Amino acid sequence: MDISIKPVFSFSLNYKVFEKLVTCGKYDGIHSCLTVVTNADKILIHTPHKRYGLQNSKLSISEIKNDIAMLNMNFPIRAIIAGKLKRDDDRDILVIGSSSHLLAYHVDENYNLFQRDFPEGVRSLLIGSLGGYAGNTLIVGGNAIIKGFNSEGTEILWLITAGAVNALLLMDIDKDGQNELIVGTDDGCIKMYKREALLHEFTEGNEIQNLMAISPCQFLYSVKNGTIGVFDESVRMWRIKSKTRVTAMAMYDILGCESKQIIVGWKSGKIDVRDAQNGDVLFKMKLNDFVCGITCNDYRGIGVLDLVVITADGEIRGYTTPSVNLLNLHNVADEEMNSLLSQKQKLLLELKHYENNIKFNKEILGNNDSQLVQSVPDNVGVIPSNTRLQIGISTSYDSNDMNIDITVSTNNATTIRAVLIFADQLFKEETLIAHLTKDVSRILIPLKTLKDNAQDIHIKAFVGYPTSVQFHVFELTRQLPKFAMYTIPHSLTGSPKSIAYINGLAVKSTPGDSYVEFRITERLKRICIWINQNFLLPSDIEYMTSSDSDATELKLNLISLRTGKNVCLHFNNDGKTRFYTEDIGLAGDLMQSLVQFLNIENMNSVACFPVLYEEIKELFNKLQGLQETEKQINSEIIDNVNQIKSHLIRAEDARYYNGDDVIKYHNEMMNTNEDLVKNYKIRLVNTNEVQLALKRIHSILYSASKLRVGTFAASVISKFKDALKTNNIEAVVKIIELGEM
Repeated sequence: MDISIKPVFSFSLNYKVFEKLVTCGKYDGIHSCLTVVTNADKILIHTPHKRYGLQNSKLSISEIKNDIAMLNMNFPIRAIIAGKLKRDDDRDILVIGSSSHLLAYHVDENYNLFQRDFPEGVRSLLIGSLGGYAGNTLIVGGNAIIKGFNSEGTEILWLITAGAVNALLLMDIDKDGQNELIVGTDDGCIKMYKREALLHEFTEGNEIQNLMAISPCQFLYSVKNGTIGVFDESVRMWRIKSKTRVTAMAMYDILGCESKQIIVGWKSGKIDVRDAQNGDVLFKMKLNDFVCGITCNDYRGIGVLDLVVITADGEIRGYTTPSVNLLNLHNVADEEMNSLLSQKQKLLLELKHYENNIKFNKEILGNNDSQLVQSVPDNVGVIPSNTRLQIGISTSYDSNDMNIDITVSTNNATTIRAVLIFADQLFKEETLIAHLTKDVSRILIPLKTLKDNAQDIHIKAFVGYPTSVQFHVFELTRQLPKFAMYTIPHSLTGSPKSIAYINGLAVKSTPGDSYVEFRITERLKRICIWINQNFLLPSDIEYMTSSDSDATELKLNLISLRTGKNVCLHFNNDGKTRFYTEDIGLAGDLMQSLVQFLNIENMNSVACFPVLYEEIKELFNKLQGLQETEKQINSEIIDNVNQIKSHLIRAEDARYYNGDDVIKYHNEMMNTNEDLVKNYKIRLVNTNEVQLALKRIHSILYSASKLRVGTFAASVISKFKDALKTNNIEAVVKIIELGEM
């Protein structure tokens, strides 16, 4: 593609820039200032236009470049964002997040708007209008928690998630005039919230790293494994996979097409310009280092938005929208002709293979497969025309072999040379390749899923004969149910079984005393349909009028292929339902799946998880001890700092009055400094322990909230927040049990 795009400006900051720690703000309300995080926990603000506010602030101005101001921080910076937070003030506020606290800083007037402790650790920041709240809201994502603050620093939003929050986005998904919150977490989930209520949840195969709006109802996401895709409301429009991962994204019309394109920066230093509707690459360019951030702002101060690209070595490039459509300049006819010629060659080769296959099938029509093998040359991939690929998915539950088994076979004497299985969330690299060293017509592939998600399995098999050089590729798709890793630990035939038969199966062990109980008004016949759709059982369960007319309950005793533990689903005719399992997360997933199938909007439950309650109490006690340790360490650090200052002053005095004591005071200062470094390291370990404990607590509370539906779930989250503020352990346990304090 003969398109050439040159930057309208480019320069270098001569400072290293960190990935995702890039923003742009109008701190005086007029001029755009690029803000990045560089070495030694410093924030660099590039101010290409001289401004009264910044010149008179207390920021340190670079002696080499007077358009660079440095803000020195005494803590590691995890996230930054600039935006309008104060009401009736057009000047942007710079928000800085660390592993322990949050700071909102007014750059133009050089004062702290507010500072808040954030022990969960800041992972992502966003400023914008959130539905139901007046003015703009500062939204902070941490380890398994989301908090929202107004311009005064008052907490107005509190949500818990199952993973660390890496990305945040505000947009009006349901078109009601109010923005919803979209969250991307490190456990591969994309969640949509309307205030405290969860609207939708999607699961990807890896950690979500970036979210960006591309239209009023569409948003782009990127995954750590190199996947990018677009959702239109709750429907995925397209998705592609790359060998490297995305580091920055933006929307900008860089080709002059009168519609914005997706600008994607990669770890490899490549920048893609893609069509937002299908993800096709329209243009590529390569930079010297990987892209750390991309912003769209009026950086030249001429009233036109520029695309500003920042790389890790501090190189800045600015691009603007051209006055002509660059896509119309290159020779479209030649490009289409080359594409058609390439497609023609592929079709001719495929046609030749089909003709050879038809020829040999006609010559030996009626002969058996062994005669076919003898008559086929080695370089011709010919197989019988009636060859079919057969796929079987089942479970095995022996003590040494507990897997999902995928069986691939052919219906004749042809052999399988290789099998490729693609599943987005099943394998670490998304693809499993089984290349056989011997000729077989049947292959069994054992699998284990890490999460309970319904997913499509795409299977490709190379089929031929032992002497074949060319192979036929068969492609089939099968769906794996959501709870495929749970099966009945009995050998059953494939014919459907009645409820009475299932109830009569021997129970190998008692269900246990951990369960969730709730009531539904639904017939057992409908429950059987839900079970058949969501579980991979040896045979379906059907409500048979002849034998089940008097059935008052359904007891489904399952075994987990991951842990070997029992899971029991108990349904009564009167609506009473119990799910016995030690895993509160599994109980919540089962309950959410059932209520979605039955279209239940609001439902409460009663839970009993004794082992989990003990873990919660231990976590709270551990957290309390860690917090006390942190206070003690902070006190010792303050003492060390004061002692160092004292030793320094005495050493300076000794230079004038008693030179012999200079070395003594310097040695004492060095010893105290070593103690200070040790205390810093201890505090770092202690902080990590605090964050891990809080993440586990929030993960448990999130799973407990999934035991309720609709308004009951939102109410539980609000009650958890009140109980945690006072460290009321008993109240937390009671909320998990009953959904109320």
